[in-house]
Amino acid sequence: MYGLNAVALIFFCGINILAYQLSKQPMVQSQRVVRGLSAVLLLGNLFRYLFFYPVVCKTVQIPVEFSTVAYFVVPTVLLTRAERLKSWAAYSGLMAGFFYYMAMIVAGGTIYHAQAPLDVYISMFCHGAIYACGLVTIASSRLREKDGKKLLFGVALVAARAALLRSWVARSEHLLIYILLDGAAVKALLPAAAWHFALPIYYFCVAVLVLLSIKGFFRSSNAQYRKFSAMRAAK
Repeated sequence: MYGLNAVALIFFCGINILAYQLSKQPMVQSQRVVRGLSAVLLLGNLFRYLFFYPVVCKTVQIPVEFSTVAYFVVPTVLLTRAERLKSWAAYSGLMAGFFYYMAMIVAGGTIYHAQAPLDVYISMFCHGAIYACGLVTIASSRLREKDGKKLLFGVALVAARAALLRSWVARSEHLLIYILLDGAAVKALLPAAAWHFALPIYYFCVAVLVLLSIKGFFRSSNAQYRKFSAMRAAK
């Protein structure tokens, strides 16, 4: 799909600008937009996974990827105003959306050229929606680092769920979550004799990266909350 990388860059910049403008508005207005976006995201994906795939396409698609799980978790938390889970909603939305768009900008044409354009743009919308919701949430809510254990548990739960459901997932070896769980990069680069030594190091590094992402998330969210709180107060 020629130009997909450029389209992704335009979308990503537009999402950041939209979230910035929303975050400056009074919280009543910004939250109204976030709830509307969340409703569209949740209802749209319920339609896709409960009707379109099984009835129209005659296939069962199970959301196991971190991002596809976020399609349901993020809007549900924000629509129900579950304060105890708001940190998880913001974290999963930001992580899934940001890294998806980075991959799209760098290598979108290579990765997604074989997919139908409609599927690609639906995916871009869904990732953009959870990313925007995450940005507005950290700008309007004071999230506390004591919730870090919840985020770590959430990541572990998504991984464990994916592992348990693997036998029901078609072409699982092509999904990012299984590529990560399998340590596919290690197995591709090193001989089998070295796996017993290299894989524990690999999983340790993955765990450290998750912990660092959580720490960075709270540092960023606190900075964004202070910044936009000052902007809203100045109006």
